[in-house]
Amino acid sequence: MAACRGSKIWAVVILASAAVAHITPAEAHGAERGFVLLLPTGYYLFGGAAAVAASFLLLCFVPPRIVDRLARARWPLGTMPAISPAPTSLAAFLLLCLLIAAGLFGSRDPLANPLPLMVWTVWWVAITLLHAVFGNLWALINPWIGAYTLLDRLGGGRLSRSRMLAYPPWLGYWPAILLFLGFAWLELVYPATDDPERLAVAVAVYWLAAFAGLSPLVIGPALEGGRLSLALATPGAA
Repeated sequence: MAACRGSKIWAVVILASAAVAHITPAEAHGAERGFVLLLPTGYYLFGGAAAVAASFLLLCFVPPRIVDRLARARWPLGTMPAISPAPTSLAAFLLLCLLIAAGLFGSRDPLANPLPLMVWTVWWVAITLLHAVFGNLWALINPWIGAYTLLDRLGGGRLSRSRMLAYPPWLGYWPAILLFLGFAWLELVYPATDDPERLAVAVAVYWLAAFAGLSPLVIGPALEGGRLSLALATPGAA
């Protein structure tokens, strides 16, 4: 068993060495401005390479049972009260409308406009990380449930009772995957990823596409207890 594990480790080391020996230039992901490095460039290159190498070494030498134990570790912080997601979701929807308006009609400077900060830092990164501590926050703050509930109540419940088109089972979670890949492409490849106006259009299209999965006016009640709505309401880093 030990000999087999040792041979696998050496195989990984040899493959990594071969890959390093044949390094070729590569393009980084899209960005508009350069970053002023406060330390010599070599320090950043060494630190990045060391972090990647350390990750592989941990996977090679740390026993799987320890990794599994760390992954299963829990630190109970308490329980959150069960509350209706409609009010908080509606507040998130109103905030989203303000941010989209700021992106369309506000400053074109990404540093002065709040939309790029809220999308790429708060929503794309911070909220995803907060889920590890506080659980499924997205169920409370996603900007679709509140708007759907409000429209349904204003219509006397006809929205939730109507059904024009059933959701095809073969689609599964593919709409959510495509939306996630679209936003990942927008962040990493698109050259004007922090342009407020273009970002506002992208966010509005994303919201409408996800809302179509909730609205029976377009698709109807999703199968398996709201499968589509849950899939499309999941933030990208999830």
